[in-house]
Amino acid sequence: MTRPVALVLIAITVLLLLPLVGMTAMMGTGMGSMMGGGMACCSGMSGWGIAWMLLVAALLVALIVMLVRSVTRV
Repeated sequence: MTRPVALVLIAITVLLLLPLVGMTAMMGTGMGSMMGGGMACCSGMSGWGIAWMLLVAALLVALIVMLVRSVTRV
């Protein structure tokens, strides 16, 4: 993989990761709820949503690490 392509892929994955981390933080603290009473009624679904977002964030971080290693090996 060429260096410019790897750098573009790193930039894209970082741009995907930042909103995902923000949404995870909002869901974790309950700030993103549209109901005034909080997230008590759908805590099971939001728990799965947070777990899924954390899994995707971890995969994106792993992808970033692999791409950075492939660029710096040159």
